[in-house]
Amino acid sequence: MSSLKLSVLDAYDDLRTSGLARPAAEKFAGAWLACFLVMARGNIFAAFSLEHMLLATVCGTVGAVVTILLLAQMDRTIDSVTRQATISAVATFIGDIFAHPSHFPPQWAEPVVTAAVSAAIAIALWYAKRWVRIA
Repeated sequence: MSSLKLSVLDAYDDLRTSGLARPAAEKFAGAWLACFLVMARGNIFAAFSLEHMLLATVCGTVGAVVTILLLAQMDRTIDSVTRQATISAVATFIGDIFAHPSHFPPQWAEPVVTAAVSAAIAIALWYAKRWVRIA
């Protein structure tokens, strides 16, 4: 016999634990930050423009959509740092290609650097979440 859910959040507990919203939000944030940092080419103060923020938002949004498409086909009960880094890198690479042309040659160089930064962010986030659960 199932129990009565007393809270609105409890009613969506199954959706939150196995859903796609949280990974998509994490990948959006990682792709956005990676795109924002790499696009600045080291000049963070020049990066704080509406144009850079919009391009990073396009990159993050496309990255989140790609993440959802990838995770919808996968077994989400298994989680590993390699899987998270790979999904982040692929999603951000595709997002960066859609967002804007490369700022430096060759055309694929900036998306590769952005994907590597996003993968590093995913690795740091994966270990941070494990550390918080242990502490």
